[in-house]
Amino acid sequence: VLSMFFFGGPTLHYFALALTIGICFGIYSSCFVAAAIAMWLGIKREDLIKAPVKRDGDPDDPNAGATV
Repeated sequence: VLSMFFFGGPTLHYFALALTIGICFGIYSSCFVAAAIAMWLGIKREDLIKAPVKRDGDPDDPNAGATV
């Protein structure tokens, strides 16, 4: 986007400027606003990690599936 801004000519200049501003605001929103909202909601890292499912089954059962 910055290469279009600097080397694109007058036609692409304002389009690339709008894209650059949008990217900057998007990065700011993702880093600071969304993190603050997640903390305000009480979301922890442990809530986002899926717990492994332990299955104790019969290994001779033909419907048990493969264990890797």
